[in-house]
Amino acid sequence: MSPAAFLLALQLGDSALPTGRFAHSYGLEEFVAREPDLGEAALVELVETMVLEVVAPLDGVALAEAHRLVGLRDIEKITALDHAVTVRKITPSSRHASIACGRRLAALVPELTEHHTACELAKTVDAGISDGNLAIVEGAVACAFGIDVKDAILLELRATSTALLSAALRLGRISSSRAQVLATRLVPVHCVALDVALSVAVSDMRAVGPEFDLAAMCHRRREGRLFAT
Repeated sequence: MSPAAFLLALQLGDSALPTGRFAHSYGLEEFVAREPDLGEAALVELVETMVLEVVAPLDGVALAEAHRLVGLRDIEKITALDHAVTVRKITPSSRHASIACGRRLAALVPELTEHHTACELAKTVDAGISDGNLAIVEGAVACAFGIDVKDAILLELRATSTALLSAALRLGRISSSRAQVLATRLVPVHCVALDVALSVAVSDMRAVGPEFDLAAMCHRRREGRLFAT
């Protein structure tokens, strides 16, 4: 990775990037509400499951394919891929989180890069032609920034686990120092998840996390909540 691409990768993975990802707990708030004694071991297991079974085989695969298609300048296939991701997110909450964050990133694209296909994708998202799932937009931006596809996938995997750990912190389940310790322990999981994302065919994209789907559906019915999902 070139020095410029490395710096842009840091920017794309920075929590300060205004995508709204940290407004979502991906069902963790519901888990905590139902299991007030949820400990670190159970929390790490939940994060591992999310990364390995939900994000890697769906968002990771889609991000890699979007990265490839942007390099080929094939906007029609990118739009079709975007729709394929949407239909595989089976709960309204998962679709909302993915599309809301993706659309916010897409709105920034013309200001971040002049890459023709990335900007064209941003236009289709703005026009409602393409859904704007976060993984798709991230793949496009990563390609435009010259970030290697493997590094781009790792950024997405780490961003997911970081968002969950941040949610756990704000929900009072862990301290900031423990969040850093757990993030370090999750590095090997991210490496395994990278292999998963690279081995699954686009036609086999999937997200298997029934416990998260159930928690997300229950969370939507709560009158008072800290997170959007």
